[in-house]
This record gives sequence, C-alpha cells and structure tokens, in this order.
Amino acid sequence: MTTHKTAWFGDRAVVIDVASPLDRESVATTVMRALPEAVVRRGISSLMVEVPTPDINLEADVRRILASVDESPEAPQAQESDATITIEVSYEGPDLSSTATFFGISVTELVQAHTSQRWRVAMMGFAPGFGYLEPIDTPLLPWSSLPRRTTPRATVPAGSVALAAGMGAIYPTSSPGGWHLIGTSPRTLFDPENDGRPTMLRPGATVRFVAINTEPTR
Repeated sequence: MTTHKTAWFGDRAVVIDVASPLDRESVATTVMRALPEAVVRRGISSLMVEVPTPDINLEADVRRILASVDESPEAPQAQESDATITIEVSYEGPDLSSTATFFGISVTELVQAHTSQRWRVAMMGFAPGFGYLEPIDTPLLPWSSLPRRTTPRATVPAGSVALAAGMGAIYPTSSPGGWHLIGTSPRTLFDPENDGRPTMLRPGATVRFVAINTEPTR
C-alpha cells in the first residue's frame, strides 16, 4: 500500500504528494471518482484536491480515499473524457535536424520515435492550453536527456511542436519559449470563444502525433 503525504492548502484544498506519473494518475482517478464535487489539479509530482467551500474534514476524507489506492503496476483505466487525442504535425521545425543529431539518429528515426511514442498530458501550465506531455510506457528515445535550448526564442509561433527535458508540448499561442521546435501542427489548442471547452488538451488525456508531411524537410 502506498503511503501518500498530504497537507492543507488554504481552507478548502489539500495537496497530495505522489511517487510517480503512474501513481499520480491512479490517485487522481480514485479521488475524482470518490469526490465528484472536487476539482483535482495535477502537478508533476503532486495533486491538489479543491472543494467549493471550506471543509474541515477534507484532509481526513482524502486520507480515507488514499487508503484504497493500491500500488499496482497496471495503469489506471482511462476515463471516457480522456480518449486519445491525435495531433497532426508537419515535421519541418527549425530544431528538427539538431535534435536528431543530439540523439545520434536520423531525422526520419526521430519522427518515427515521436509519432510511435504515446504521450500523456501530465498537467497544464505556462500559457492557456499549454499541456506538458510525458511519455507513456517505455520511452522510445532518452527524451529526458535533451535539455532546454541554451538561448530561448523571443517568439515561438503558435502550433509549434516541441521537446525539452523529457517532455513534449504544442505551443497554443505565439509566445517566448526555450524548447526545441521539431514541427508545426494546424490544430487549435486554445479557443477563448469556446465557453464549454476552451482548451483541447486536458490532464490525463493520451496524445498521439501523426506526420502529415510525407518526408521531413530537414
């Protein structure tokens, strides 16, 4: 049985430390099912459980729920809302060739690894619609060995598909950024006019990338 550390965060939220991405997903799924009125916010190594109004029993309730989380090697079953999201990519980013060189492989091999890898939205942050993507299952390349760029760009175009520090991402809007740009996607990741679902990505969702250009251009 996993022992999770909890702590109050204000008077209506509790933070839970998690041991791994798999543990985070298992805990998040269990808490959301047990406390449907709560909002569960993911971090890389923690979760925050927030309820609408102050509740002095919240931490005790969370601890009781955590006692039922089994330390299982199997991934928790994906929820219906977390169906796989397909992201089409034109692999022609300015850092595609240098990133392939960093891994000691060809551009074609990099594209094959990126599209073959399954990714999960670990958390949202940095900008509206920006999801931090972590590899699911065994990493097909040592993604975590690739550092951020030494010199960040002042402007990264919207739709840029990027890699850095073991994670993937798609920039939803134009912004500064220090990740390696390997391609561009035409998908809209953030729509402020959509009141029901302004962001395409959601924590816990699975993402697959699909090449839309026949051959990489770099």
